[in-house]
Amino acid sequence: MSTLYWLTDDLRLQDNPALMAAAQDNALTLVYCLDEQRFTSDRFGNRPIGAHRWQFICESLLDLESALEKRGQVLHLIEGNPGKVMFDLLSTEKFNRVIRSRQHGNDNSGIWATLQERFSTILFEAYDSATLYLEQTVQFNQKFPATFSNFRRALESKAFRESVQTPSGLPATIQLDLPALDLTETRVPGRSPVGGARSGEQSLANYFSTNAASTYKETRNQFFGENFSTGFSPWLAQGCLSPVQILLQLQQYELQQGANESTQWILFELLWREFFRWHAKHHEGTLFSFTGVTGQRPLTTFYSERFHRWRTGRTPWPIVNACMNQLTQTGLLSNRGRQIAASCLVNELNLDWRCGAGYFAEQLIDYDACSNWGNWQYIAGVGSDPRGGRHFNLEKQAETWDPQGIYREYWAGETVSGPLDSFDYYAWPTEVGKHDAP
Repeated sequence: MSTLYWLTDDLRLQDNPALMAAAQDNALTLVYCLDEQRFTSDRFGNRPIGAHRWQFICESLLDLESALEKRGQVLHLIEGNPGKVMFDLLSTEKFNRVIRSRQHGNDNSGIWATLQERFSTILFEAYDSATLYLEQTVQFNQKFPATFSNFRRALESKAFRESVQTPSGLPATIQLDLPALDLTETRVPGRSPVGGARSGEQSLANYFSTNAASTYKETRNQFFGENFSTGFSPWLAQGCLSPVQILLQLQQYELQQGANESTQWILFELLWREFFRWHAKHHEGTLFSFTGVTGQRPLTTFYSERFHRWRTGRTPWPIVNACMNQLTQTGLLSNRGRQIAASCLVNELNLDWRCGAGYFAEQLIDYDACSNWGNWQYIAGVGSDPRGGRHFNLEKQAETWDPQGIYREYWAGETVSGPLDSFDYYAWPTEVGKHDAP
């Protein structure tokens, strides 16, 4: 049997169920598609991938390419429309099976279904490589839990997915006549974090070699600091690490150092990620819908000038400006910082929440569609949240989490005086048309 393995967010050899299944065949071709639309701006001026994440992805692909080469395999990088790329490959009649990791919360699900219909004689198989649970474990009689608490309680007695060994060998590759894509020029030495499974595994080992896991609950809301968070999310997002790998390291740590509320909180965070994954799979397109999973339209609009001020860190709130400056310059932002910035955009600036979610998608190195859009829906009041939205007191947040102003000073979170708007929107369209927003 000849298999085509479509790599997506599973850029690793370790604990990769899809790769293990593909390794059983006589011939194997591994393909990663570089979407030609990845740098095209949307209606708000946001791009699907910004420079920070793009570099991390390139580093991850180069690391995987090197690992495969040592096993006599080739990673085929193809640029184009993913649907057309896969259609053209399958039309060559070189493959009778297609494998990938199960997708949650992206457009590839529609492509997958279309390909299955078109190529009915080819086997299509999806494996749970990016989650703690297998799909058959997460079944709720067609009614997905309305809240995270309900989700967690429903699965408390369920077993996690077992770890999968790295294949000892890989089948021979079917060569494709494709132009070579060189990603080496995108590398900028010294930038952290560095993409790739090797770097992710080193980060995992380093974190659990310290006592940070035993104090995680006390440090997780900080803006910065040494090991204030686990820092695993960039590698999780690209599949350089699996959640099962992290779980096993956590369990080993608890056996050696003892379990406490902080170590359990790390598992709690992994389960939050799990919730958003299956939540996105269940709700599909509503993850990106203005009305969210509730179907209710929030009372927001879009002021381009306000959005520009938020993106560039020029709002009246120094803590928000510091968060946005860090995000734009590094592609990194703490969980607390993300909530503060999102609450500002939704509740203080009264903007369409999707423009903020899209900007995070562009800038964040650890962007994960399920968690990003799910969390933004929480803030906007259109998600699976019984509170109906989250409104943070920005001054209180700054006093609580940055009492000495160290974070604001470091990231130039200054007070920007003056009105939010340089013109009166109530005069639309006669007056607004005379001005250009920055």
